[in-house]
Amino acid sequence: MKETKYNLSFVNKGKPFTVPNWTVEMHEKAMVEAVDATKGKKISEIEKENELKYYIILESLQKIDSTVTIENVKEYFTHPENIVEFFNIVYYKGKKDIYFHKALNTPKNKKVTSKKN
Repeated sequence: MKETKYNLSFVNKGKPFTVPNWTVEMHEKAMVEAVDATKGKKISEIEKENELKYYIILESLQKIDSTVTIENVKEYFTHPENIVEFFNIVYYKGKKDIYFHKALNTPKNKKVTSKKN
């Protein structure tokens, strides 16, 4: 399957790139950075969520180009739809679908009655 290539002017000197798979380690690092960046600031929960999105995008882009900064990300992704769209691209990259199956219904025990003659 062909991977989608993206192009952001501030990443990889403007050359096309593919987004790396999102991992638990990357997520944990982004969470720590977002918490550190918002510590002591009086900001709303929505602003905290957006900050986490920025750091998740940053963590992924730094795997491609280590020179990318949080300022680059915030300056580029100013439209809410762009933030959400690229966040989803980054966050769900490498996700495997998990299917849940219902257990087969087991027959209920029926009382067996026998007639004694």
